[in-house]
Amino acid sequence: IAVARSGDRLSVIDLRFGRWIRDLILPEGVTEIAVDEGLQRIALASADGLELVRPDALESRSPESASSLGKDEERPQPTVPAEPTETNGHSVEPANGEHHEIALAPVEEVAVEVPEAEPEIALPDGPLVRLDPVSVTPTATAGEIAQSVELRLQLIGARVNVAIAEAWDSGRISKTDPMRPPFSDEVAGLLQLASGRAGGELTAAVSRLRAIEDTVMNAERNRTGRLTPLDVLARDFQLSQIAVAVLFTIVAPRLRGELARLYGILANDPGRPVTDEYLMGQVLGTGFTQQIARELDGDRPLRRFGLIRVGTGDRPFAALSVDPLVVRYIANQPPEGEPDQHLKVRHVDRDLEELQVPRAMVATAMRFLGSPRDGEPVRIVVRGRTGSGRHTLLTSLASRAGRSLGVIDLSTVPREPGRLAQMLEAVLRRAMLRGLLPCVDGLELASSEEPDTKVQIAAILRNHPGPIALRLPSEAVVPLEPGYLLLDLPLRNERQRGESWNIALEHHQIELSDGSELAARYRVGPGIIERVCAEVSRRPDRPQDPAAWMRELDDAVRQHLENRLGTTANRVTRLASWADIVLPEDIMDSLLELTARVRHRKKVYEQWGFDKAMTTSRGITALFSGSPGTGKTMVAGVIARDLGLELYRVDVSRITSKWIGETEKNLGSLFDAAEDGQVMLLFDEADSLFAKRTEVKSSVDRYANMEVNYLLQRLDSFEGIAILTTNFGNSIDPAFKRRLTYRMTFPFPDEEMREQLWRSLLPPQVPVEGRLDFAALAQRFRLSGGYIRNATLRAAFLAAEEGTSLTHEHLERAIRMEFREIGKLAESGTLE
Repeated sequence: IAVARSGDRLSVIDLRFGRWIRDLILPEGVTEIAVDEGLQRIALASADGLELVRPDALESRSPESASSLGKDEERPQPTVPAEPTETNGHSVEPANGEHHEIALAPVEEVAVEVPEAEPEIALPDGPLVRLDPVSVTPTATAGEIAQSVELRLQLIGARVNVAIAEAWDSGRISKTDPMRPPFSDEVAGLLQLASGRAGGELTAAVSRLRAIEDTVMNAERNRTGRLTPLDVLARDFQLSQIAVAVLFTIVAPRLRGELARLYGILANDPGRPVTDEYLMGQVLGTGFTQQIARELDGDRPLRRFGLIRVGTGDRPFAALSVDPLVVRYIANQPPEGEPDQHLKVRHVDRDLEELQVPRAMVATAMRFLGSPRDGEPVRIVVRGRTGSGRHTLLTSLASRAGRSLGVIDLSTVPREPGRLAQMLEAVLRRAMLRGLLPCVDGLELASSEEPDTKVQIAAILRNHPGPIALRLPSEAVVPLEPGYLLLDLPLRNERQRGESWNIALEHHQIELSDGSELAARYRVGPGIIERVCAEVSRRPDRPQDPAAWMRELDDAVRQHLENRLGTTANRVTRLASWADIVLPEDIMDSLLELTARVRHRKKVYEQWGFDKAMTTSRGITALFSGSPGTGKTMVAGVIARDLGLELYRVDVSRITSKWIGETEKNLGSLFDAAEDGQVMLLFDEADSLFAKRTEVKSSVDRYANMEVNYLLQRLDSFEGIAILTTNFGNSIDPAFKRRLTYRMTFPFPDEEMREQLWRSLLPPQVPVEGRLDFAALAQRFRLSGGYIRNATLRAAFLAAEEGTSLTHEHLERAIRMEFREIGKLAESGTLE
């Protein structure tokens, strides 16, 4: 209870339920006032001294009779909800353990409202040139590309022919002569001790090579300005002439099998790979050995961008191979099938004009992407919640540049050291070769990798020659150097969500006139709204009335939320009612206050202006501590049922992970999904997650403290409802306690409460024989509510097995069995 003075009036406000109670009229001459807790006494200070009075002693005006705060200003008449009663505030349904279907009543909007109307902004018309790898350049025709590839293959064949002729001439490759020692010619040739053994063949081979070189040069001159795929690779990946020659020498036997046989003849060793660095020097000429070796180093473009791979073994005898996609690209052949499991292609489904994102943001992005190049490839970062439209925005931007989006999902990569960086580099290359705008998803997983891997990933993102888009969660740190385009998609308010629902409902011909109820119920973004409506519209049995459509849409949204929440939490389907619980009056008052705060927070924060006065989030978090069996978890279900909310119990074993940063990611997804679906979270045994931070003595302590720090930060911004339970209240970090909205300690039930529990937990349908002395049971056995529930159920099964009605003896036998099971021989102790 709080009071606020205005002139001679004292306004009394109930902060628990968010309502104004009444005005008190102060006597003349009062200079200061003070009130005790609960407003039982008011101290009035005046020139005549100090006076203590009861509130009833002062003239008062109720909300119905009060008309003004002062002489000129009228007080608005708030709508005061009826006080909770036994029939409308509590449920009096019997505790029969049946599954209760939750009627999802709209929970009031908690997102910060944005301006109602966005000014009309025209989108630029120009091309988004920065989404192209380089400036637009004419390309060669299919015939010119085929001719170029053919001539290069002939050139490789001529070079191999010369190399083989040189080997014949030197004797390195020769026929076996039974009159001479084994390998004598090969030894002489390898040591360069002989020549002239095949002079005619060598001269003819060199002459043919020169002729083909001239033909290749003439063809390239005639094609000046029109690039083949190999030319594009050289340009985009900054390949030198030697690097291009090395690359095509590796590709050639993949395009023409006869060259593979010639490579084998030249190698003169069946144990060698088709292509290695040593053979490369023989084909291109021993004078280029040093340059070839340099181009095959790991920091050079061929290997840095993954165009070629160097196998295991020592150089120069390690096998050299190439990505099949590169081979098909050079040959101007279309890629085969889907890219791979880590790269999925998304095609545009709507124009930029139709996007449900801030128009000013789209215009800014288009101006940036349409501006002249500054020499560095563009990096785009889009942050937002799940379903906020990040992929859709990027797909529409890519479409303006004539491209599709290639989504690279890092979450599908096995978590092995170095594997993430290796895969990212390869898939970025494949996306580029397919002409896709690569979009990297799940990059926040890189925070859990080894430092070396994170450095490698940063280098890959920095050095990739084409544009890259990153799709990140709302609060993720951007792992890029400054200079990127950042697009933060905001949360949509209830009005905007209603517009998104109406657009999707009309587009998919769903017979529901207004989506405002769905907008109030779910805080999902336009992406999820579109998917939900599409799924429902495709169902074979189309509903025939609005109510049926609403049920179908509710079911579809729940499936999406279940998909996000189900990885870390389980939905609780059996929920108790207020009639099932027995608690002290002060705890019940606090619980009723909690539910009232949920119901009326929109009114208090938005209509009464407390939102501007408060700097913390509007989420509601409560800690229930107490001995086992005192009803903490049960009460969480009661609150969820009373508010019409789904309750999800968090599975800590699925939240925590051995990978650094993965626990924080799971928690972030959990809190986001709970806010979007307006469901209630239950952290049972919360001390396992919210424990006190410890002195850092090892890396384990440091990372455990990091998880606690993340939870503290996330609770500060949490807009949903969460209940934490613990048997050990002192183990919770004090910083968490300061951030909690409510802290309640559930006491061990006294004798009177134990008697009430015995009576309330026995359903009226149970056949009873004789008198059940609940008072005696409560006095004799100090049991918590959980053990009383267990004993009641156990006694019922004992009676059912014997084929009799329930008796007092059955209850006592069940109690003795409970004591024995936990190793207590005496029955006079406490079970908690």
